[in-house]
Amino acid sequence: MSQFAKPNFRESIDQESVLRRITNRIRQTLELEEIITATTAEVCSLLGTDRVMIYKFHADGSGQVISESIHENRLPSLLGLNFPADDIPPHARELFIKSRVRSIVNVETQQIGQSPLQELENGENLAEDIRYRPVDPCHIEYLTAMGVKSSLVVPIFYQDELWGLLASHNSEPSDISEDELTAVQMVVGQLSIAIAQSDLLTQAREKAEREKIINRISTLLHSLPTIIFQPALEAAVAAFNGCGGRLCMKDQAFNLHDEPLASLTECLMPRSNGVQVYTYGQQPLIPTQSIYPLMEQYSVWQEHYKSGQYDAWAISDIYKIPHLRSLQVAFQPTKIRSILMIPLEYRQQLVGYLSIFRQEIDTETLWAGQFDLDERQVYPRLSFDVWRESKKAQAQTWTEAEIELAEDIGDLFASSIQQHELYQQVQAFNANLEHEVQKRTLELQRTSEQQRVLFEVVAKIRESLDIKAIFQTTTQELCKSLQADRVAVYRFHPDWSGEFIAEFVGEEWMKLVTVDMNTVWQDSYLQATRGGRYRHNETFAVDDIYQVGHSECHIEFLEQLQAQAYAIAPIFIGQQLWGLLAAYQNSAPRHWESSEIQFIAQIALQLGVALQQAELLKQSQEQADQLVQALRNLQQTQSQLIQTEKMSSLGQLVAGVAHEINNPVNFIYGNLAHVHEYADDLASMLELYQQHCPQPSQEIINRAEEIDLEFITEDFPKTLSSMKIGVDRIRQIVMSLRNFSRLDQAEMKAVNIHEGIDSTLLILQHRLKALPEVPNIKIIKEYGDLPLVECYAGQINQVFMNVLSNAIDALEHDKKSTSEQVNPGQITINTAVSEFENKVQSVVIRITDNGAGIPDSVQQRVFDPFFTTKPIGKGTGLGLSISYQIVVEKHHGIFKCNSQPNLGTEFWIEIPVSHIR
Repeated sequence: MSQFAKPNFRESIDQESVLRRITNRIRQTLELEEIITATTAEVCSLLGTDRVMIYKFHADGSGQVISESIHENRLPSLLGLNFPADDIPPHARELFIKSRVRSIVNVETQQIGQSPLQELENGENLAEDIRYRPVDPCHIEYLTAMGVKSSLVVPIFYQDELWGLLASHNSEPSDISEDELTAVQMVVGQLSIAIAQSDLLTQAREKAEREKIINRISTLLHSLPTIIFQPALEAAVAAFNGCGGRLCMKDQAFNLHDEPLASLTECLMPRSNGVQVYTYGQQPLIPTQSIYPLMEQYSVWQEHYKSGQYDAWAISDIYKIPHLRSLQVAFQPTKIRSILMIPLEYRQQLVGYLSIFRQEIDTETLWAGQFDLDERQVYPRLSFDVWRESKKAQAQTWTEAEIELAEDIGDLFASSIQQHELYQQVQAFNANLEHEVQKRTLELQRTSEQQRVLFEVVAKIRESLDIKAIFQTTTQELCKSLQADRVAVYRFHPDWSGEFIAEFVGEEWMKLVTVDMNTVWQDSYLQATRGGRYRHNETFAVDDIYQVGHSECHIEFLEQLQAQAYAIAPIFIGQQLWGLLAAYQNSAPRHWESSEIQFIAQIALQLGVALQQAELLKQSQEQADQLVQALRNLQQTQSQLIQTEKMSSLGQLVAGVAHEINNPVNFIYGNLAHVHEYADDLASMLELYQQHCPQPSQEIINRAEEIDLEFITEDFPKTLSSMKIGVDRIRQIVMSLRNFSRLDQAEMKAVNIHEGIDSTLLILQHRLKALPEVPNIKIIKEYGDLPLVECYAGQINQVFMNVLSNAIDALEHDKKSTSEQVNPGQITINTAVSEFENKVQSVVIRITDNGAGIPDSVQQRVFDPFFTTKPIGKGTGLGLSISYQIVVEKHHGIFKCNSQPNLGTEFWIEIPVSHIR
């Protein structure tokens, strides 16, 4: 014992006080730092030593001074300094562990006292006696370097493992009593308890922190109705003090129907879109030329987890893992050094990866003593100058607690992915259900609309069989119902080409049917197959004209129609294909629903019924028209027979009268020449008598005076000339009568049209002369150079007679019905050569009057049989009707009337020069 040793009683009191204070401190707080700080101070006070420190071992055998108490700065501070593992020789470390030996060193005496608590061989407890022996010189050098003359070292254990050392250093020699050693051992025992309690507290805190992190991530994942992964990923990275992270998961990890799905490996194949990736913070830079754009696609992960053991893979240094060689190039541009790869497993199925990145760090360690490579200096240090060891770009090690936390977070993410998938599928199921409801509702609305349109079409057909109106209504309603760009009706021609005859189209699209033009389509396929598929009553729909293999010419025609999709249904009349009903989409391709195609077919069927009914109605109307026409023809034939008979009788009468007059007139005309010659002879003979007998008898003179011989001689030739003129006039009239009747020209012959007109005018001469109430009617002839015309001359003269008679009647009526001074009546006859549309030569006779004209309502019926505007008894209404038949039907010509009120009337007669057979 040293001379400064305290009385035993005092020591006992101090020891009890120290132990009580330390015990209270442990009870008051579980913070290990506070406990060991208080412990070093109490032990320092108890032992009266210069320095008390607690030294904690590291996993590699080195250690660090974590707590220190120095009395009056008698020794330098070692707090925070690290001591290499080789500072404690292996045999000394073995004694600390196996025998739990306490070591007391006196540098002056160079003695070391060791007090083991257990037998080295069998581990039995020993009495607390101190055994001295000489101390190793290196140990003396070591303590001397620290300025220590005496020391006490007591091992601290936790769970039967060497946790650290409690060391007491004095700058002067000092002895340690057994009581002091016992007291220090009791303090160390309490420290072991405090360490255990603190460790439990630390574990509880770590567990609470882990649960807090998990709860936070869980809250972030489930805070909204749908799973949100990005905030949870960021929180997970922060929980590990990472610099970045990634969440890679299957796009479809689960389903409600337990159907087999692709594995994660299959989803990660290049050019596959089977995964979703969320990133945060610093990321590896994948080379652009790599075939794997994602870090998770590299095979190292699949190889590591191919055994099916999905534990977290803690990679402290990615550059020390040979399997990561192909991926290291992506991390070299970054400071990422550590990876914690967390496989996401749910029900033994790998659904993704959660990876956490840590950056490299720079470390700095303060070592006690100067480092020397000389092996002789392994134990003794040259000095205790601080040895500062700095290391750059060091990897951070993943702790067991962090790995456990990672696995818990992985389970949380895996279950969240499952919930997310189920939620998405339920949402998709609900959306599909809602879509199906909407689709069904839309189909019902569409069906209702289609039934309405169909009902309107049927009603339109029942109301009227006007095909044009039916087509217009049908295309309009169908176009609106289908929301198509165009709906058109196409009719086949006999050669199976065809044309669009009706349509309804938006204003922005080209029209196929206009007032002046219908678009014609000559489809060689339809012509060759006589209607193609449509003759078998098949419908046809095309969603995109460029995707069905149409020929180039067919596509060109559809492009001309501006169509990109179409649906067509055939229209039948009975068993005969009549045409097509087509709906076109011009703005874009369109998918035609089967209900829409069926609707178009129903409308096409109704149009076929309407066409068939219209055809039957047309046939009935045609039969009725034929009966009416037959009745009219019969009436016209009867009237014509009567009129022909009258004209025939009139002609025979005229011809007979003309014949009877012609004989005496010819006799007179033939003898007038002889009489004229005889008169000339007698006059010359009388003149000779007067010359040779200038003195006649008185009786001759008296007789000459009585008969006025001089006047007779002068007037007699004039009388003969007048007689000749009269006979010529009679002969002309007779010839005109014969020419008008044409009894000698009953057959078609080439005649002079002008002679017929003149003969007619001659017959009507008496009606052209002025009367007291009617002024003279002037005839203006504008004859052209006409060739002989092959015709029925008598019938053509009859036409001239009817037209001229009506013109005279119109002029006479106008002059009688007005008292005002008007222009004299005038009839203009114009003839000229013309041509029909088929280049056949014709003659045109226009007979125009300057009367009051014919009203439009009357003008439309002037050629109707029995129609007349004359008073009863003045006309039969057959003249112009018979004239129309003579010109149009018998001579294949044109007979028309042009009239304007107050401007007169013109009748146009045009017949071919040569008869058309």
